[in-house]
Amino acid sequence: MNSSKLLTIVLLGLASTSTAYATSFSYAHKYEDVSKGHTDELKLSHGFESGIGASVKLKFSPNDEKSGDAGIAFHDERWKETALGVNYSVNINEKLSIEPGFTWARKQDEYKYKPSLSMDYALTPDVELSSRYRYEISDYAFKETKRVNRFDAGISRKIGQFSLGYTLTLYRANAELYNNRETDYEHAIELKYKASKTFTPFIELTNESVSKHTDQRQTEFEVGFKYKI
Repeated sequence: MNSSKLLTIVLLGLASTSTAYATSFSYAHKYEDVSKGHTDELKLSHGFESGIGASVKLKFSPNDEKSGDAGIAFHDERWKETALGVNYSVNINEKLSIEPGFTWARKQDEYKYKPSLSMDYALTPDVELSSRYRYEISDYAFKETKRVNRFDAGISRKIGQFSLGYTLTLYRANAELYNNRETDYEHAIELKYKASKTFTPFIELTNESVSKHTDQRQTEFEVGFKYKI
């Protein structure tokens, strides 16, 4: 079964179920200030009262210019990636919850498998701590399989209708990731605004590496929204 048929089945299943607990749609546009790359991301998520969740995500990016430069935003866009995810949320108590999950992704020359385990802890009514471990397996047709251990640790605080969060991400792999090393890191800051019960726009800034062979870094700017259906 190819990815397009699988995507269709998942979308029909999410749309037709009558036992929905929560459904949301999100859109985000990303821009990298050094590589000049643009990416558009669409995601549909669906949760059930049992704690089981499912999601489907599509990524698109413009074709490169004839000169080799990155493509123009929203122009001549092509499919970049399809990702399907499942998760199961368990509330340990009023403050602590854990969530095992699994994501399968398909790119033009790559399959990705991502089992994960997340934890959220409500430190106070307005402050939440989060952490996640994800094991990322990238299976290529003509290259050695890449295996990456990803660790995320974050904190977020609600301030009225706003929510401000920070996440530190660490990577360790069996291949070079950054500056000729098998390790890498990222810093991300996110600001969300709860405009209504259903609509939440957001902006996120991420400091990330540019190349696995240099120490150059760049800022990724992401803007978008989440809409609860």
